Amino acid sequence: MQFSVMNKLKKRALKVIAEHLSVEEAAGIKEGFQLMDTTNRGKINIDELRVGLQKLGHQVPETDLQIMMEAGDVDKDGYLDYGEFVAISVHLRKMGNDEHLRKAFQFFDQNQNGYIEMEELRSALHDEVDANSEEVISAIMHDVDTDKDGRISYEEFAAMMKAGTDWRKASRQYSRERFTSLSLKLMKDGSLSLNNEDNNR
Repeated sequence: MQFSVMNKLKKRALKVIAEHLSVEEAAGIKEGFQLMDTTNRGKINIDELRVGLQKLGHQVPETDLQIMMEAGDVDKDGYLDYGEFVAISVHLRKMGNDEHLRKAFQFFDQNQNGYIEMEELRSALHDEVDANSEEVISAIMHDVDTDKDGRISYEEFAAMMKAGTDWRKASRQYSRERFTSLSLKLMKDGSLSLNNEDNNR
């Protein structure tokens, strides 16, 4: 229960971040996704990810693919949907930076008082949670509000976005350093660069 609850807020926040990417940033990610989503069903599995990364010019070791897949597949359905793919791309490009997190936080903090309150959480997640939403909202608040003042500060929000099941514990077998070095490697060789400098469409 815990992780899926937490992930509802995280997923919504990643959606917000995806919406805030600049046009060029978003276009690069979208092209990459469309390239991989050969069946046009709006989601890709590990095989499509593998083939897609090869098309973009890298042989990613199987173990690294597993890490990326595990880290990105927030709802654990065996596929990366566009939102999850954006999240991985954002992470790999080290754009999970504070500027993007800040924008996402502001989306939730509707009265701009520097905290996400119960009511704001409720309204932001109304389309993500079902009938037992009160329980879900309370559980999210309980998990994320670490100083227990009944509201989520930016620091608590950022800690949730940067921690948890998703990236750092992507796989118990591999250290976070390995995941980071993979990220840097992908960034460095440019196949996951946002700018598409060569623009070879």
